[in-house]
Amino acid sequence: MNVRFFTFGRYHGKDNIPGSTHIRVNQLLKYWPEAGLYKYGENPDALIFQKVYVTPDYKFPLHFEGIKILDICDPDWLDDAAIVETCNAMDAVVTPTEAIASFIRQFHNNVVVIPDRFDLETIPEPKEHTNPAEYVAWFGYAHNSILLKPAMPVLEDLHLKLILVADDDPIPDKWGNRRREDFYTFVKYNESTIYQELQKADFVVLPEGARPIDIYKSNNKTIKANLAGLPVARNADDVHLYMDARERKKWLDSNYEIICKEYDVRKSVEQYKQLINQVSNR
Repeated sequence: MNVRFFTFGRYHGKDNIPGSTHIRVNQLLKYWPEAGLYKYGENPDALIFQKVYVTPDYKFPLHFEGIKILDICDPDWLDDAAIVETCNAMDAVVTPTEAIASFIRQFHNNVVVIPDRFDLETIPEPKEHTNPAEYVAWFGYAHNSILLKPAMPVLEDLHLKLILVADDDPIPDKWGNRRREDFYTFVKYNESTIYQELQKADFVVLPEGARPIDIYKSNNKTIKANLAGLPVARNADDVHLYMDARERKKWLDSNYEIICKEYDVRKSVEQYKQLINQVSNR
């Protein structure tokens, strides 16, 4: 079956947009020969709209006659996207989280959770933990780094140094007492080197968020850190726990193989194939 992904980046004419398109489309294509990126004028058997919605000036999702699947990677209805109208035109809707799926099930009866998963072949061997923690890492879009603010006093009290990997430098020294160059190192985010950058730290700090959007967020950053061999600290108790190399190794020994099995991107390909077969056999 001929399958195409119509991506957020392609629709907006910005094919270099990273993030969800890389995670939920580009990685899958490596293991799915029948799938590819949509080109205008094509007529595939199935078309997956990745964050592409009906608008007053854009009705293509309504008129495409093949199998239509919407991949809602983020809670776009919070930004006034035409979620209901777009979903009504679809044969199925895919989401990365159960929280998004629960919302969409209010007006669509075929919603499947396909988590964010990763290409294990691109990931180095997990970090070995032998010494007390000295470095921690945070990574993501700079505007989300505000979630780090409550963690700063704890990191400073323990004399931990921060490796901050983001699209832009969010200047976290505004939240601490140390001089900027002494407290943290900023690294420009690059998908091809992210695992190596994370492994320079002993563990990753990703505090829980309390914004309306946060309950819908994917766990992809947690999983990416875990695949690098790093546990994730959510709160002060976690930070204190993972100062000890033995605790980090204990976490790794108990969880790493399970995470690799569950978050292999090839599992997402199989889920999509099953969904398309289910829709086509109705």
